This record gives sequence, C-alpha cells and structure tokens, in this order.
Amino acid sequence: MTAKGDPYNLTLDTSPTTDDQPPALKSPEAVERRVLRNIFAVVAIAIVIAALTADLKFMLGLVLGGALALLNYKWLHSSLRAVLAAGSQKAPPGTIIKFVVRWLVIAAVAWAANKTGYFEAVAILAGLFAPAVAVMIEAAYATYKGVTTRENDN
Repeated sequence: MTAKGDPYNLTLDTSPTTDDQPPALKSPEAVERRVLRNIFAVVAIAIVIAALTADLKFMLGLVLGGALALLNYKWLHSSLRAVLAAGSQKAPPGTIIKFVVRWLVIAAVAWAANKTGYFEAVAILAGLFAPAVAVMIEAAYATYKGVTTRENDN
C-alpha cells in the first residue's frame, strides 16, 4: 500500500493539495500543536478567572483538573501513536486495558484529591473538560479559516 493511502502511516503527506485550504490548516502536526496550545490557554484562563472570582479550593481543583487533562491528553496521544504504529488491522493486545487503566488512574487521582478536602470536585471535573473546549476552539478556527478562504477565492 502506498504511504498516501495507508491510514496507519504517520508521515506527513507534503504533496500539493487540490483543496482550497492551506496545508498548514489540515496538517495533523499543526492541528495537534494548536489543540495542545488551546488546552494550555483554556486552563490558564480558567485559573485566572477562578483566582479572581472563586475560593482557593475551586482554583486548586481547576489546576489539578487541568493538569490531569493534559496528562490524559498526552497519554492518549502516545497510546494512539503506538496503536497506529503497529500497522495491523487489529489493535495490539492490551490496548483496551490501557485505555481503561488510563481513565481509572485519572479518576483515582481526582477522587483521592477531592477526599483531601483541598480540591473542589466540580472544579476538577471542569478542568478535565479543557481538551473538549480546546477541540471546539480548533473546530471554530478551522471553520472560520475555511469560510474566509473560500470567500477570498470568489
């Protein structure tokens, strides 16, 4: 199978595109960079807002939730890279268990932190939603760039 048609190939296809969107917008590496940057930005903005408006427990919960979200994102990213690098039609043995263990570890840390009394459970959960917000920001950005690129071509 050619590198371009192989869904498991992790190399970037740098051939010219026939689409209207610039390659940097669709490049997996660029998208990953923007999503990671957006996660950091969402967590930082949430922490600043919490520092100004909420109590210390809530702010610490956001910090922990954001840190767990970043850990979870990087762990998921490396797990998916390993699965795709295997190059077979079936996932390597233990893949499902790794995904379950990842969430169990995140949940156990969040639960234990909440039990200490220093972290607000709702804030931890809110921090864990930072990647979802970051992906929505990326989707809005890609939509905006796609619409403005097409409008400029007319």
